[in-house]
Amino acid sequence: MKKWLLSSLLACGLTFGFAANAMADIAVGIVDMMGAIEQTETNGVLKKLKSEKETRETKLKASEKKIMAFQQEIKESASVLSQEKLQEKAQQYQQMMLELQKEMQTYEQEMLELQKKLLGEVQKKMTTIATDIAKERKLDMIIERTEGGIVFYNQSFDITSELVKRYKAK
Repeated sequence: MKKWLLSSLLACGLTFGFAANAMADIAVGIVDMMGAIEQTETNGVLKKLKSEKETRETKLKASEKKIMAFQQEIKESASVLSQEKLQEKAQQYQQMMLELQKEMQTYEQEMLELQKKLLGEVQKKMTTIATDIAKERKLDMIIERTEGGIVFYNQSFDITSELVKRYKAK
């Protein structure tokens, strides 16, 4: 039993020793992809997304105002309307609210799709540039800073500024 335990510990020690040596030879780069996009696309894709968002939000606010005005109309005329008319107006109000909710869901879905499409194209170009940088610097991997759960890293690993510079040059 002791021999088995001793040989297991020895095997684990050797394995960790080899793994530590292998890890010492890995070259890693760090990139902040969203930061790079913000630095390069302020007047491009991000401006287009912001403009589209503002346009759609304006439409939603107009619909909300219309509903609020209708609700106020119902409150003000509640005492003079028949029960049947009041119920009809309440149903109209509910229908308007359902349409607004549907419009909001459609808006959110369309914005996500537009963002995915536009930012996807930029990210694809940036990934190509980052790959070129990795090849030139002989990096084994590049980790996305905000997605990778990185708490601390040496700034010399960060290739974001090089990525931004090359992207702007293209």
